Amino acid sequence: MSFMRLVFGAVTCWGLLVSGLAPAAEPLTDAQKEAVKTLVREVLRDNPELVYEALQALEAKQQAEQTQRSQKMIAASRASLERDPADPVLGNPQGDVTIVEFFDYRCPYCKQAAETVAKVVKADGKVRLVLKEYPILGPQSVQASLAALAAQRQGKYEEMHDALMAQRGPLDEKAIEKIAGEVKLDMARFKADLDKPDLKQRLQAVLLQGREIGASGTPAFIIGDKMIPGAVDAETLKAAIAEARARKS
Repeated sequence: MSFMRLVFGAVTCWGLLVSGLAPAAEPLTDAQKEAVKTLVREVLRDNPELVYEALQALEAKQQAEQTQRSQKMIAASRASLERDPADPVLGNPQGDVTIVEFFDYRCPYCKQAAETVAKVVKADGKVRLVLKEYPILGPQSVQASLAALAAQRQGKYEEMHDALMAQRGPLDEKAIEKIAGEVKLDMARFKADLDKPDLKQRLQAVLLQGREIGASGTPAFIIGDKMIPGAVDAETLKAAIAEARARKS
């Protein structure tokens, strides 16, 4: 017998009877209330797997609701997600499909996905890749994102982005300065730009945007109307691109 019949039914009937909403001739006595409680306890004791089933059902319901909320927010925010002039764009700037990626340089899953995303975008040839600096893993993440945005002002965002993604050690000030030197940035300008308030304001705007659409972790990809969380594989990415392209045709 299902959990709905055994437990939810018993608890629901009990609640209705106690509240007087059920068509009972008389309210339950204390003894009857205790009998219902005992029945529910016995059902759960004899069928403990029903609790797990209920938790699974609740999780699925919550995920479905979150997906619906995210889709609504993505639709409402599409212009700022895909066409904000402040965002770095890789791939084909005139591409017919846009991938938006929220990422953190200290996120191992972002690093894992980076090569896959780059290969798929390059092989397709008609995809815009919009990168959203989303530093949610602490102060070093923030410093790395600020460094990438400072490099953008020197026309070297892609080189800095790739180098930061390739870094497997810490991303403290010393490491970031070393990477900036290897990318051949103007170091005086780079250091000055790191302290400019508009870069920090930019990060705050993206952090707010990510929270609004439900990007609870990194990486998070927006392709068409869908959000794909986590390190995506090539086949999933290609399928999402094909689906988004088909909807436009």
